[in-house]
Amino acid sequence: MANSTTRFSQLMGAPCTRQSVIQSLQSDPATYQLYQQLIHVYQEKILNFLTGQRGLEILYDGIFQQILNPNLYPERLEDFLSQLIRQPVKIKELLPREGNRISDHSSFVIMDILVLLQDKSLVNIEVQKIGYYFPAERSNCYISDLIMRQYNQVKAKRGKKFSYKDLTPVYVIILMEESPSEFRQAAPHYIHERQISYSSGVQLKDLENVYFITLDIFRSVVQNITNKLDAWLTFFSCEEPERILELVDTYPEFVQYYEDIAKFRNNPKELIHMYSEALYLLDRNTEKYMVEEMKADLQKKDATINTLTFTNQEQASTINQQSNLIEELQKQIALLKAEKTTNI
Repeated sequence: MANSTTRFSQLMGAPCTRQSVIQSLQSDPATYQLYQQLIHVYQEKILNFLTGQRGLEILYDGIFQQILNPNLYPERLEDFLSQLIRQPVKIKELLPREGNRISDHSSFVIMDILVLLQDKSLVNIEVQKIGYYFPAERSNCYISDLIMRQYNQVKAKRGKKFSYKDLTPVYVIILMEESPSEFRQAAPHYIHERQISYSSGVQLKDLENVYFITLDIFRSVVQNITNKLDAWLTFFSCEEPERILELVDTYPEFVQYYEDIAKFRNNPKELIHMYSEALYLLDRNTEKYMVEEMKADLQKKDATINTLTFTNQEQASTINQQSNLIEELQKQIALLKAEKTTNI
C-alpha cells in the first residue's frame, strides 16, 4: 500500500494536506465562494485531487480540451478512435459546432467535440453526464445533422460534378457516465455498435455509424485492462489510484497524460471555474430532467393500468359469457330431466 501511494505521488505530484489546500483556496475569495457553492460530492472530488489522493474526472469540456485537444495532441484522440472503430484514423482538423446543429436546451452534455478526418469522415464525440431517454431517436437526429452538413459542404464545393459517392462515413460516439435503463438491462455489455443489414443480404455502403459506450457498466464489469480500448475507457472513467497505476503499468504512454492532468493541481482556480460552469449548466436542468423522468414513469404506469383494465374487462366479458353458457346448459338439463319424468 505504501509503495502504491509513493508511486501515485510520483505520478500526480506530492500530496498536500486538506488544510493547506483549503487555505490556498481561501486566499482567493471569489474562487473559494465558487468552491463552497458546489455540492459536497464535488467539493470532495476536487479536494481529493488537489491533495493528491485521487485522479480527476476528465470528461468535462474544459479539462478534455487541455488533455486531448485535437489541435495540440491529435495522436491521442486518433488512438482512441482507431481502437474503437477498429481501423487507423488521422484527424485533419477540429470543427466548430455551428450551422444547422440540433441543439437541446435541457442538455446533460458535458463534452462535445466534432472532428474531420483525413478521409473526410466526420466524427462527433459526445459525453452525457446522465444518459438521455430515447437514445436511438436522438442519435438518428445527430447522424442526420452530420450527413446534411457534409452533403451541403461537398455539393457546394463540387457543384455540377457532385456525386453521392463523394460522401464519406459519419460517426456518432456517445459516452454515458450514467446509463439509462435500456443499457442497464443489456449489462454486462458496455459498448453498443449500431449494425445495419438488409433482409436480402445485399451489401450496400451505409454512411451512418453509431456507438454508445456506458462507462458506469464498464467500471462494474471490467476488472483487468486487457486491451488498448479498455485502457482508454479506464482513463475516461476511473479516478482510483490503484486503477490508474494498473493503467500506466500496462500502457506507459498514459503516464504523460496523467502528468498533464496533474498540472491542474498548480492552478486550482481554473479547475474550480471549469467545474462550476459545467455543473451549473447541469444543475440548472436537473429539475426539468426529473420532471421528464417522472412523466415517463407515469406514462408507463398509465399504460400498465390501461392494459390491466382492458384485460380485466376481457376477463369479465369471458366470465359473463361462461356464466350465460352454464345457465343455458342448466336449463337444458332441467328440460331433459322433466321430459324423462314425463316418459316414466
